[in-house]
Amino acid sequence: MSTESGDNKVIGNFRKLIDECSADPAYDPGNDKLKISALEAQYTAGDAAVAAVAAARAPNKLAVTDREDAFSELRPLAVRSRNYLKASGAPQSVVEDADIYIVKLSGGRKSAKVKTDPNVPEKAGPGSGSASQMSYENRTGHFEGYIEIVRNVSEYTPKEDDLTVASLEAFAASLIAKSNAVSTTTATLDQKRGVRDQLLYLNDDSIVNTAKLVKAYVQAALGTSSQLYKKIKGLRFEGRRSDR
Repeated sequence: MSTESGDNKVIGNFRKLIDECSADPAYDPGNDKLKISALEAQYTAGDAAVAAVAAARAPNKLAVTDREDAFSELRPLAVRSRNYLKASGAPQSVVEDADIYIVKLSGGRKSAKVKTDPNVPEKAGPGSGSASQMSYENRTGHFEGYIEIVRNVSEYTPKEDDLTVASLEAFAASLIAKSNAVSTTTATLDQKRGVRDQLLYLNDDSIVNTAKLVKAYVQAALGTSSQLYKKIKGLRFEGRRSDR
């Protein structure tokens, strides 16, 4: 697959193709789609589509970074809260229940993993599934599960503002909002990329396909020894989808 910098190269080469053809009075195709006016319109639409992708990438990258920063604070905060819970005098059984969620925030498991019998590979043990639960959604869910426990523990009365149940709930809500922002901006970026891919690469009359037809016309009508053909033959137009 090409990179998005490759999209700019395709657009730039298409601009050069149009300019070279416009400057040559012998360029006079019978196919209306290859006339200069049609090429100009196609260039304008393609260039706008590439610019739209670049514009959509910025908020998406910012949203991804914002979410990463927020989730990097999740486990340290949860561990501090759990340590306060343990020191508060809450029943050991409650602390152990809370520990299950804290362990899951590290992608681990509270109980030992049951090994599959190596002699009977088709019979996996009941605990043989992956212990990783580190998706953003799962981590948020584990944290909310932990909050539900401390919410119902009368001994859990921290004086530290960021450890109070209200603060923990607010932090969980912020994690959800940041994940939603990533989802929203990703959807927008995907849509813009889809439009770009169609205009530059995938449509029957995409820029890549049109450029190849222009070259074919010039070669047929003016010949390989013509000045115009020599000018445009080295312009590359890769018929590949851009990166996701």
